[in-house]
Amino acid sequence: MKITKKVFIIFLTLVTVTSAYSQTKFTEQKAGHVYHVSIPDYMTKSVTLNDVATMQYINSAKNAYLVIIDDSKEELEMKGIKFASLKEFHDDNIKHLKGEENDPVESKGVEFEANGNKFYQSELSVNFKEKDDLEVKITYLITYVETKGYYYQILCWSLTPEYKNLLADFKKIAASIRD
Repeated sequence: MKITKKVFIIFLTLVTVTSAYSQTKFTEQKAGHVYHVSIPDYMTKSVTLNDVATMQYINSAKNAYLVIIDDSKEELEMKGIKFASLKEFHDDNIKHLKGEENDPVESKGVEFEANGNKFYQSELSVNFKEKDDLEVKITYLITYVETKGYYYQILCWSLTPEYKNLLADFKKIAASIRD
């Protein structure tokens, strides 16, 4: 009887520890010209974050936000816009996000490949001054992706103090994109 009690206690402990450290569940969603991205179940679809985004998700309680903007290479070329590299696409787009009055600080970018796509990823911290000189610090995980026919901008952000808790999910979202 004592062995059974010990086994039960060990089993109960393992179940408790496993559930405490279980990973967030992700569900694949589709948007835009039909691309797919895995989104955490705690985020819900939105349309209020960005006027040109083809995918937007939010969780206000966790301060987790996601916007994806896609650009067709063919349409860009018809407008006379062609990028020699994904880094050049990053450089052209990041300046709009940084602004000048918000003391932006960008980490060194990392280039990698996943699912046959090229990625350029960096973090951007921005201080926004609100009314009454209240300062709000936001950190973005910015991922630029190049596929055969498209460029994607994946912007995941949160309040800086909560960002580290969401970073693993943000990276998983970004790396999951496929068209």
